[in-house]
Amino acid sequence: MSQSIVELIRMHGQEALKNVYLEHRDEFISWARRQMHCSADQAKDAYQQAIIILYENIVNAKLVMLQSSEKTYLFAIGKNKLREMLREDVRFQNLDSIDYMELGAEEEPVDPKKLRHASECLQHLGEPCKRLLEEFYYHQSTMTRIAEKLGYKNEDAAKSQKYKCLARLRKLFNHELVMRPE
Repeated sequence: MSQSIVELIRMHGQEALKNVYLEHRDEFISWARRQMHCSADQAKDAYQQAIIILYENIVNAKLVMLQSSEKTYLFAIGKNKLREMLREDVRFQNLDSIDYMELGAEEEPVDPKKLRHASECLQHLGEPCKRLLEEFYYHQSTMTRIAEKLGYKNEDAAKSQKYKCLARLRKLFNHELVMRPE
């Protein structure tokens, strides 16, 4: 390839990005499952995020020239995203492993203040995140249905947006919780 991926994406946009996506996708998923011990879905999510970051960095002129191959760049971003996901999974697994019945509680304790705060944060999150998260968690819609209903290109695009929305909600929740007096 005589032109750099940065130039190709600037000139041809989504079509060039699609080619890069397809060129490295399967190899990344195989590599991630083997090296990072993650599920195929986690590997796909991380790869999609890496592609989005590549595109956004090029469009926002944060990335002008690659110092490595496009594959190395994408794999590095994907690896970091996977590490974030796996760290979060470990935190949630640790919480899930607590047996509340052994502690004498009939069900998992819920702090009403935190629940109210989470609801307030969701209201402040704004669209389309608010609607996407409500569709997924409250209405238990599938990602395919959410993509159709909210106008995303496909299920993978909806998943990627859901991940971003959750990250924004967590950040808002944690920031507001720290700033909020008891």
